[in-house]
Amino acid sequence: MRVLVVITRKAGAVALARLGYRFARAVEHNLVVLCLEGGAAGDEPVRLTPGAEIPEGTSETVAEVCSALTRGPHLDELLENPEERTGRVVPDPEVEVCVVRTPQRLTTVLDQVKASKAEYLIAAKHKAKPKQVPLARKLFHAAPCHTILVRLGEADNVDCRRILVPTAGGPHASVALRLAERLASIEDGEVVALYVGSDAGELAEEVGGRILLGAISEAGLASNSTVVPRVELANDRFEAIQRIAHEDFDLLLLGDSNAGSVRRSLFGTVPEHLLSKEGGLQIAVVRREWKLLHRLRHQLGRWLDLTIPQMARSERIKLYEKLQSGSEWNFDFMALIALSTAIAALGLLQNSSAVVIGAMLVAPLMTPILGAGLALVQGNAPLLRSAGRAIAMGYQVALVIGFVLGNLFPITQLTEQLLARGGPTLLDMGVGFLSGVAAAFCLGRPGLLAALPGVAIAAALVPPIATTGVCLALGERGNAWGAALLFGTNVVAIILGAAMSLYAIGVRGRSGAAGHQRWVRYSFLALMLGAVTLAFPLGSGLISQLSGGVAGRVPSELESRLVERLRDMPGARLVDMVDPRDEKNVIELEVSAPQPLSDALVFDLVNIVRDQMGTEWVVRIETQLKVEIGPAGSP
Repeated sequence: MRVLVVITRKAGAVALARLGYRFARAVEHNLVVLCLEGGAAGDEPVRLTPGAEIPEGTSETVAEVCSALTRGPHLDELLENPEERTGRVVPDPEVEVCVVRTPQRLTTVLDQVKASKAEYLIAAKHKAKPKQVPLARKLFHAAPCHTILVRLGEADNVDCRRILVPTAGGPHASVALRLAERLASIEDGEVVALYVGSDAGELAEEVGGRILLGAISEAGLASNSTVVPRVELANDRFEAIQRIAHEDFDLLLLGDSNAGSVRRSLFGTVPEHLLSKEGGLQIAVVRREWKLLHRLRHQLGRWLDLTIPQMARSERIKLYEKLQSGSEWNFDFMALIALSTAIAALGLLQNSSAVVIGAMLVAPLMTPILGAGLALVQGNAPLLRSAGRAIAMGYQVALVIGFVLGNLFPITQLTEQLLARGGPTLLDMGVGFLSGVAAAFCLGRPGLLAALPGVAIAAALVPPIATTGVCLALGERGNAWGAALLFGTNVVAIILGAAMSLYAIGVRGRSGAAGHQRWVRYSFLALMLGAVTLAFPLGSGLISQLSGGVAGRVPSELESRLVERLRDMPGARLVDMVDPRDEKNVIELEVSAPQPLSDALVFDLVNIVRDQMGTEWVVRIETQLKVEIGPAGSP
């Protein structure tokens, strides 16, 4: 295994090479210093060994790097014979300087990482031109190995005896702590593991201490005397870390996952007096190696960034504000959910599709469901709780209103609108998922907001709840269960679709602590398991339809005509209509009625089927007698 140091400029080249030498010695790996030079691509990389004769035409930067890495007075002064202090015999790493002339710097470095089997990659952060992404930052996000991004001080001679590691746990911080311990141990130095917490009460320091000890234990350094825990309470983490860094530290090492805004503040815009202080403070941020899943996710993110126009920061802020306010349970939300449910229930009872569509446009449930999708993508627990509460409370209110209206306006037979929402299939899950994708995409594109009403109509949310309440009032538990299943299917599918859509257009989660990421993964896993679980009854319904149910070879107009004819007989209802696959030209009708069907009604039903399907069809009618006994004991 090797440590690969990438040098692109003369400024800081010697300091970076010597720091790389320290890292390689600490982890007991060999060192490869890759010097990238501009111009057209050369035939083959030039490989040099420090201490050997340097060929003519070698650039001044490469010559200085080779000289700095030659074992002799330079490195003796740099390392000051640590074996005499620590009692450890630390082998010197084998060093190779590789000079490559290439215009494709990122590709070249990644190829060298693979070819040299590098475990660590070290690069320096230099000021870049406006609107230009530095190579070091590209490597930090693209390199598969442990990656260390360094901001160097002014001194060429580096020292790593006292290292400050701000941490609160997490995989990146663990790598930073282990690396810092190895660097300090070979020089009889010290690592200060720092936790900065807010002064939130008398137990704040104790809580911070436990978090810090957990982070040290996670790194496998619980009993290591080189690592000294330190807890600081401050309202401003950045100011606290800057203040402590003045205490004669040589290296400030940050773990990327725990750094977050700290890394951006200290590493991106660190005050110059920290870098130019006497002794030359070095600042580095560590990102652990990409696992396969991380690499795939990163590659997906890059492909989406290049393929799909991404939302601007101002657009993301507006989107968050809109979904945050719309996901709160308040009087306005309650009023809209009550009104939309009442409209939907009345439309269902009178079998009016126009009224039901109107209720879909009034319903506010789509917003908190999209808010839940945004919360999962962002890792925003407060927004997820707010959206979940709005969805749960909205469902309960709508269910009660549907139940009340079902009792106030009882009907003898379920309407087509009620029946249509009692038999969901996998196709409904597909509609819900695509509706979530479309709704989130429209919200992220202000110019497409006019399409949202159409999405609201496609993803029916309130009508299934109203159907559940009405059917429970009428005693139709089977249809009520189907409508409730349809609502649950839509919620799960819309959240997943919205999360995917928001991720694609540029809404990404902020890297946080391990626990923070854990609940997001568990939530997505729960949604996926919910979708798989729902797929079984939904798939059964689809198979039933395709194999001979009311949506098989039988035209939908036939069901409407049969239902209309049965209305002439009070209490009669079409329960099921089956087209058996194993019998040619046979249709079976299952009818529920309070008394046997009259001959005239039977002949009319047969004639309707044959008029629709053809005279060669055989019609079987099975009647289920359903008698209701009144309070006085008489039918």
